[in-house]
Amino acid sequence: MNTADLPHLVIGACMNVHRALGPGLTQDAYVECLAIELREMEFDFKRQVPLEFTYHGRTVQTATRLDFVIGDSLLLLVRAQEEITRLQQQELESKVRLGHFQTGLIVNFNVGTLRKGIHQITVKRRAESEKADS
Repeated sequence: MNTADLPHLVIGACMNVHRALGPGLTQDAYVECLAIELREMEFDFKRQVPLEFTYHGRTVQTATRLDFVIGDSLLLLVRAQEEITRLQQQELESKVRLGHFQTGLIVNFNVGTLRKGIHQITVKRRAESEKADS
């Protein structure tokens, strides 16, 4: 599977869950159903992955758990709240950068239309940006 298609396919899986359940449930319900959906779609993913990164040449292990890591390139955070805050978007950006993911998604299932609950960031790596400048 092309990693460029991965965010689109994962969003499709989230839409399937949202279509079946609708808004108003707890976060854990959406996480469990999304895991079932991703398994049925034969995605390679891990759940509750500890955030690890390097700082000054040393590995830092944190208590932070990442909801889903899909294909080692996409970080998916699941929420069920009124809205996604700017701070949560910044947290996603930090986790994507520190975890060396290509793409990060926060999906808030507590919305009437799921498209309004999706926040995506894509990291441009230096090699990619240098190619674009050429």
